[in-house]
Amino acid sequence: MLTITVSQLNRYVKAVLEEDPRLRDVYIKGEIAGLVRHRTSGHCYFKLADEGGSVKVVMFSRHAGLLEFEPTEGMAVLARASVGVYERDGAYQLYVTEMMPDGAGALAVALAQRKERLTAQGVFDPTKKKPLPAFPHKIGVVTSKSGAALQDIRTVVERRWPLCTLVLCSAQVQGKDAPASLKKALKALDSVDCDVILLARGGGSAEELWSFNDEELVLAVHRCQTPVISAVGHETDYTLCDYAADARAPTPSAAAELAVPDRQEQLRRIRGLEENLRQMANNQLATRRQILERMASHPALKSPGAMVDRCKEKVDIYHKALYNSKRLLIRRLENRLTAGAGLLDSLSPLRVLDRGYCLALRKDAPVTRAKILKVGDKLELRFSDGSAMAAVTKAAGEENP
Repeated sequence: MLTITVSQLNRYVKAVLEEDPRLRDVYIKGEIAGLVRHRTSGHCYFKLADEGGSVKVVMFSRHAGLLEFEPTEGMAVLARASVGVYERDGAYQLYVTEMMPDGAGALAVALAQRKERLTAQGVFDPTKKKPLPAFPHKIGVVTSKSGAALQDIRTVVERRWPLCTLVLCSAQVQGKDAPASLKKALKALDSVDCDVILLARGGGSAEELWSFNDEELVLAVHRCQTPVISAVGHETDYTLCDYAADARAPTPSAAAELAVPDRQEQLRRIRGLEENLRQMANNQLATRRQILERMASHPALKSPGAMVDRCKEKVDIYHKALYNSKRLLIRRLENRLTAGAGLLDSLSPLRVLDRGYCLALRKDAPVTRAKILKVGDKLELRFSDGSAMAAVTKAAGEENP
């Protein structure tokens, strides 16, 4: 009977499993359970489980960082791994190097997850889109200098709006280095006062267009100060850069048409405006001519001497009427004054004195009752021709001595 230590047993089992060629490279299906992603190291630890059991899994950061999707709890995956043993615990586990969602493409899952995450950050918010310039002078182009997209853009711009200048910043549009190259080109054009930037490439498969779904590139498009038109692939192809850009065109040619106006259309518009201005000017001239003709036919301009004579006649008539009105008013006022003076004279107390009466005053106040006088009161008697002084020798009600 063999006697060995625990460490020896674990080491032996590890050797048996890891030396088995059938277990060095296996594909295994299962659902992710107990997912833990180490914050500092980036290693992933989880279990792959099915209805009958589970197995521990380790995916080191050098492999986890290459995943095109974000593993989540309960996700069904297909993993490529080797079988090994963790000697310390005597537990066997899988060392995963590649993994993809089971039943759906990894790129599709990664795209959906990334789009959801960027949407939550407001990267695709339509209210944040910048307006495109109506008449650009300088257009930046980010694309491959050897691709057909550049020639398509040049052809359209030269035909529609040759007044503007194209500034090319060449970039890789495919491959692992493409996102960084595109991002660098985009930032370079954003700093040289372009009116609009075209981010373009021709058609291709989803894998070939995948660089335009890179999260850092999408954020660079969103943060660009210059309006960006994205034209990646053909009409049915959509990338995350299309959603982040200020406008999306189905093809590079369509992007160029969207970026610049059509000179023929602008010429027609200018000619229409010219015709409208000409018509308005003619209408104004006709109106002013009619006014001038009416003014020229006015008597004041046609025969100014006769007009002045008629005005003088009117002034004379008005002057005479005013003079007569004034005399009539003065006569009426004189008559009223005479009548008032006669009435005042007829009511004057002096007219009573002329008939033999006199006015008795005591201390300059008229004496209207005899009973108010006392013996010795001094009185002034006023007559029509003068006055005299008198004294009261007998008061009213006294008997003669």
